[in-house]
Amino acid sequence: MTGFASLVGGDFSASGAPYLSADPRLTPGTLILTDLTNSETAPGVPDDGGAVHNIAWREAAGILGGGNAASLAGAFNNTFTAPYGAFERTSKGALYGVVSNTNQNGQAARLNGAQPIIDYVADNPTREFAVFLWVDIKRTKAAGGNYFDFGIGSTASWAGNRLFTGSLSSATGAQRQSVQASSWNGSPSGSPAQNQIYQLAWGNIPPYNSLQPDIGHSVILYQYHLIDVALSGMTYAELDALDAANYAAYFGAGGRYAGDTVSLNLANFP
Repeated sequence: MTGFASLVGGDFSASGAPYLSADPRLTPGTLILTDLTNSETAPGVPDDGGAVHNIAWREAAGILGGGNAASLAGAFNNTFTAPYGAFERTSKGALYGVVSNTNQNGQAARLNGAQPIIDYVADNPTREFAVFLWVDIKRTKAAGGNYFDFGIGSTASWAGNRLFTGSLSSATGAQRQSVQASSWNGSPSGSPAQNQIYQLAWGNIPPYNSLQPDIGHSVILYQYHLIDVALSGMTYAELDALDAANYAAYFGAGGRYAGDTVSLNLANFP
């Protein structure tokens, strides 16, 4: 069926009926929606090991058969200290991380998905999932291969056992990344803790950090959206079109992120 999904600055017609939720971007089938500008999200930079609110925890709990805001929250792992890296909230509330492109001193930062959601994805390796990531790169990484910014896979042997790995475009400015994934390369680990959802890493994702430990984008995270496509009532193409329309509205004139500013000085993190 056809319905309306509410957008900032307009409406977008798509199949799949909308419903009241904590954010207009949520759909049935959403497992994770991270956006620190959402009013449900706590202020300040999360502590190392601290929780990052999953706006979609209610939708995820319905899919998983249980859970709450705490158990379905993301986890922010961050060991960066100056001059190797630092974080702040932007003027609009998004999370901005600056990292050195010459020496990160073995430090790292990443935003992981909740274990029950990781388990669901790993237990359903042939289901179709969609990921929509919105960022703004303020400084691109230094040149080098074996570098990835986000992904879902097994840390025991990532190269041969993953749902996908993704890399941001090596250009400054706002960008939208979309991923359609429906089949693991290899298989999830039989040890649940070894399966990970990396929503975004500042610096290389851990499975590749030893290969390229000292490069990374200095980047603002605006949105990470993980959806079980079949449960959404839409096709991947419809979800992608809806996300593209939302992206244009949120970053456009009068949108939620329009005029966002940062304070960290890149020159202090060479």
